[in-house]
Formats: sequence, structure tokens, C-alpha cells
Amino acid sequence: MNDNPIHPTPLHIEEASLNAWPSLNTYLFDGWLARFANGYTKRANSVTPLYPGVMDVAAKIKACEKLYKQQHLPPIFRLPGFVEDVGVMDGRLAARGYKKIDTTSVQTLDLSFCFAAMSERAYILPSRSGMESWLGSFHELSGDNPHRADAETHQQMLNNIIGEKCFMVLMVKGKVVACGLAVASNGHVGIFDAIVDKEQRRKGYGTELMESLLDWAVHQYASFAYLQVMVANTPAINLYNKLKFKELYRYWYRAL
Repeated sequence: MNDNPIHPTPLHIEEASLNAWPSLNTYLFDGWLARFANGYTKRANSVTPLYPGVMDVAAKIKACEKLYKQQHLPPIFRLPGFVEDVGVMDGRLAARGYKKIDTTSVQTLDLSFCFAAMSERAYILPSRSGMESWLGSFHELSGDNPHRADAETHQQMLNNIIGEKCFMVLMVKGKVVACGLAVASNGHVGIFDAIVDKEQRRKGYGTELMESLLDWAVHQYASFAYLQVMVANTPAINLYNKLKFKELYRYWYRAL
């Protein structure tokens, strides 16, 4: 474990998660981060307000809309609930016709007393994978069959991650049934893209996958794990509750 763990604040986790899921380009604008990744995922193609600024909110919104128009992308705003004056920004966006979507719970787990035991069932093989192999498994399980440009963007984003990475797959009788990504930095481990084959759910594989990722986190001497899950995803919320994750804050999107 980290000898001097820092209990994560919402800002700690925001910074860690933005680093762990990098966009291709980031534009800093009076305390706001405008991120661009060829339109692949809302997280990497949206504006996140993080730090206090001095400009008028309405003027900043219009300037960001112009930035995304220049990149041929729709303007999307990602609003962490803990940010100062986020209500003002949310109200301004609502007045401009932006709809609130995909409210997300950001949760953390104190790893100080966590021991994630590997499964004893011999026919299950949790293992680390190469990035390209993992990427193929992820897109197959998610069923999104991305266009080549999106797949290349996803791969480039993964290549751009600074920090230790764990591409985990869970195999049953030679077939991948679940996969997930963990990224370690500064005593925290973020868990991303955890997914189970839709034909293999409710069999405990999600728990097996998460325990394997947490086991890796412990061996990275991490003090805390964190993840992001949409509040509408009841099965995932129940799993993370069982693993003792606790909600730290929420964020949501505003999109036209």
C-alpha cells in the first residue's frame, strides 16, 4: 500500500480520471477543459468546468460552442456536481436548449483493508492481455462494431494513457466472457470499460473481473480505486455496492 495515502477529494478523482481516459486534444479555457477525440465517447469530447474563472459563463458557453463547431463536433458539457457555481452553468445550458442526460455516479473504494482473492474455479482464467487483443475483445463484447476511424481513435487514446495500465480479460473454457481496464497513478487506480458478455451475465463473472482488477490495484500499492457508473445501470450499481464502493459525487451531461 501507499505509505502516505491521500483520501481522494472529488477534484483528485476528476483529475485522475481525465488523465486516465485522455482525449486526443485538450483546450484550457478560463478554468474549463474542452476535450476533443474525433467524437469517440462523450467523456473525451466534452467541456468539463474544473477551476474558478473570471469570464462570464454565457460568453464562455458561446466560445466553447464555436470551438466544437470548428472541429465539426456537437457541443457537449460535462458537469461535475461538486464544482463551484455548476448550477449557474447548468441553468444557462438548459435555457439554451441543452438536455440533461446520462447522470453518472463516481465511486471510490478504500483499498487499505481490501484483499481481492482470485477465483479458485479452475475453468476461469483471469489474465492480463495485450492492448490490441483486449481492444478486440472489448468491442466484441460491447457489440458496438465501431467504424475503423473510431477503433483507431480508441487505440490512440489507450496509447496516450500515462501511467501503469492493466488490460484484463476473463476467460471461460477458452472464450472471453468479460474484460476491463485499470489505470494506476499517484496512489489511485481507475477502473474503466468493465463489461460482461450479455449472454453470460448473472453468473458471477462481473464479480470475478472486478476482484481481479482490484487485486492488480492492490499490487500496484494503490490506496483507493475509483470508477464511474451511470445511475440508471442498476446491475452495475448493485455489484459495486457489494464490493463496498461508495459514491463520492455525481456528474451529468448537457447536450443539444
